[in-house]
Amino acid sequence: MRLLLLNGNSNAAMTAAMASRARHWLGEAVTVVEETAEEGVPYIGSRRDCALTAASTLRRVEARLAQGEAEVEVDAILLACFGEPGLAAVREVSPVPVLGMLEAAVLSALQLGERFAIITPGARWPRMIEEHLHALGVSHHCLEIVPVVIDDLALPVQREAGRKRVAEALEGLRQRCAPPVVIIGGAAFAGLARELPAPEGGRLLDAFDAALAQSLALMCLGGQR
Repeated sequence: MRLLLLNGNSNAAMTAAMASRARHWLGEAVTVVEETAEEGVPYIGSRRDCALTAASTLRRVEARLAQGEAEVEVDAILLACFGEPGLAAVREVSPVPVLGMLEAAVLSALQLGERFAIITPGARWPRMIEEHLHALGVSHHCLEIVPVVIDDLALPVQREAGRKRVAEALEGLRQRCAPPVVIIGGAAFAGLARELPAPEGGRLLDAFDAALAQSLALMCLGGQR
């Protein structure tokens, strides 16, 4: 099986880190094909960024599909960006399953604990994520969305600084609402959930891991439309 991991952020180091984690997580059963957006910004943090990335992502997928060659064919596409820019459009043109990190994480959180909170990088993301949750019909399950500032960090290089800020956000959530599940979202935070202690009586859910798990499940189900 082949998974296309498409990072809408124009940060090749971030793509490499996610691809490495995906290969370790998925094992020999899946070949991970990684691509990084050549246009846009190093980290998507606004509606403008999302709009530009969505168009670029769609063009990249359409170009790949137009080649119609065996070496470019994949069994699923993972849009490795928590905001999922272009998800609906790519699904419309793709003959294979298309996964987004936010949707995958939310569906997994509902199965694990019904109520959840989200920690994500970027001051503008809470409002945008609220709109996604409303569209999915699950906003009433979300207790809180906590933004973590990363504008001054060069991720994934300064990972330890990012980890400390996520830990502080987790502690604040514990004191305020103690959610059964906390989603750690964002391509910049992929893998961090396993480096942090889970809140007492709760779970930490890595959005990237959730997307990998659902990608594998859908590829195993097989079939194209």
